[in-house]
Amino acid sequence: MVIERFQSLDNGFRLFDWYHMSWLMLTAIVIFILYKIYSQVGLEKRRKIRVIWALVILMLECIKNLVLVGQDAFWYGSLPFHLCGLGIFIVLAHALLKGNSMDMLLYCLTMPGAFMSLLTPDWTDVSAFNYLHFHSFLFHLLLFAYPVTMLKAKELQLSIRKMWQPIVFLCVTVPFVYVLNVVWGTNFMFVNKAAEGTPLMLLEQYLGEQYYIIGFIGLVIIFWIILLLPIIICKKRQY
Repeated sequence: MVIERFQSLDNGFRLFDWYHMSWLMLTAIVIFILYKIYSQVGLEKRRKIRVIWALVILMLECIKNLVLVGQDAFWYGSLPFHLCGLGIFIVLAHALLKGNSMDMLLYCLTMPGAFMSLLTPDWTDVSAFNYLHFHSFLFHLLLFAYPVTMLKAKELQLSIRKMWQPIVFLCVTVPFVYVLNVVWGTNFMFVNKAAEGTPLMLLEQYLGEQYYIIGFIGLVIIFWIILLLPIIICKKRQY
């Protein structure tokens, strides 16, 4: 029975099956361990951990692309223009730069983007014994763990007044990505159409391809409202 379960993973997995839930549980455990390590060191060591963490995430992306090149499977869609791909550079900038200019980008873009990728992955049809399958889980796990750890360590200065940062970021990147999708036939950020096998398909089914992007924007706004509520509540408690 157990052997058959593992053999079935050669065809991928299903959302929230035992295998998917195992990865989600592993994510929670890794975040707990990373936070414990991070919270028990001084400021200088914390900075080193952030830089190493960011470089590991970048390295994973580079290795993935090298594997694709070796398999003659690299194409435009392999470039890091998804929200999580751009999250690599947001994390790297946060780790290297002083100040808190990346805090709201981490909180409102990288964290929810990586969370949704783990919760509703679009690589369910990829064999669990394939390197790209393992990479996808590990990459998004570390990407999600970074802002969560920074948040738990109280190192993110969050403010509703800084909401202009993620808004401007999306206003600049989304039109650029949309054009790339049209020219290259890609689907970066899933702005042109829904990702197969994800709940975004429901938006496309109910709204149609023409109005899908409107529903997607509405979904992002709902996510942001949920994320901003704790900030508002904490702010009121201070007064």
